[in-house]
Amino acid sequence: MPGANFGGHPACTDEDPELFFPEPGQVAQISEAKSVCVSCPIATACLSYALRHGVEGVWGCTTEDERRAMRRPDWTGKAVA
Repeated sequence: MPGANFGGHPACTDEDPELFFPEPGQVAQISEAKSVCVSCPIATACLSYALRHGVEGVWGCTTEDERRAMRRPDWTGKAVA
């Protein structure tokens, strides 16, 4: 997360950054990346950053498609990090 400081130690710090940038359809890689996010103490802040900045990859336990759906005006759910 270049330039992003969320005031905590992200769970992804010691992971290969490529894990969080899967190619389309790489379901196993997406699942593995999300499994790191699930235990992250700053996942909510990470998701919030991703929603504000339109970043690529898995952030805050969500994919780009999932965040795109969250930004749609008709989306009524709450973000789950």
